[in-house]
Amino acid sequence: MDVDLMQKKMRVHEACVATLMQRKEGLLAELRNFQDAANNETKSSAGDKYETGRAMMHLEKEKVAGQLDQVLKMEQVIRGIKPEKELDKAALGSLIKTENGHFFLSVSLGAVDGVVCLSPVAPLGQALLNATPGDKVSFQGRTFDILEVI
Repeated sequence: MDVDLMQKKMRVHEACVATLMQRKEGLLAELRNFQDAANNETKSSAGDKYETGRAMMHLEKEKVAGQLDQVLKMEQVIRGIKPEKELDKAALGSLIKTENGHFFLSVSLGAVDGVVCLSPVAPLGQALLNATPGDKVSFQGRTFDILEVI
């Protein structure tokens, strides 16, 4: 087992948890702001303008609530991953070392600590699933040589 790679996997996992918690807190604050604005808004004599503003605020609130729902689902996935667990083939929770970089099969967050965090249901994640060291994985005209999986 590559100790440095395992430590990297644990650091990336922690960073993913922290990123999702930060996003969640930001979205919760936005929802609180919408609620405060709705509570403080008084009906004006320009009724249509008031109703239009309220409808737009409601749509924005629904959008933020949807984003929060996605973040909560991602948080549930990332918290279900045991980063200390060694895996011999690429699966949810694997850190995959290739000659093209490192990939953490978890949730789609982009690059975290120099590692691309992607969901196993993303197209590249699906291509990497079940790969073992020594495999060659082709994706969109590129070949990824799998060096290590942990």
